[in-house]
Amino acid sequence: MNCDGAMTRDGEAFGGGVVRNFSGDFVVAFSVRLGRCSIIEAELRSILYGTYILLDRNMDLDTLVEFDSYDVVKLLNEGCSRTHPCSHVVRKIRELSSKLPSFSCSYIGREANLVADSLSKCSVPLLEEILIFESPPSFITSLLLADSSAIFFQVND
Repeated sequence: MNCDGAMTRDGEAFGGGVVRNFSGDFVVAFSVRLGRCSIIEAELRSILYGTYILLDRNMDLDTLVEFDSYDVVKLLNEGCSRTHPCSHVVRKIRELSSKLPSFSCSYIGREANLVADSLSKCSVPLLEEILIFESPPSFITSLLLADSSAIFFQVND
């Protein structure tokens, strides 16, 4: 699962993510309007929404979350104090993720997270709180192809 958060100039936050199988094939994606919050909270809440989707669909799978914010990865892997402004979201992600067979979070570069980045920005002009895509929306098709090509070349190097 790749996730990302985004902010508009007026401070409204959005999140998005894509779930793929072990071969890199599209499974489901989402975009969510989060309201006003910090960028760190937006990024964490995008992971939270993705985790809810996995559990809601009974995707009882080993889950690797790839994220382009080192700070978010560190919060999820190491935890945070109760006084941290995002401790409630970190705690909820950890609680939900314990229901999956395995759940790990790793850092990836921004250039490897373009699908989630696009999904986090697509709901900006829309009024819906959350959009769930059962098939790849047209605006991420080329990015998914580029990702699968990158995976292919990595495997064959």
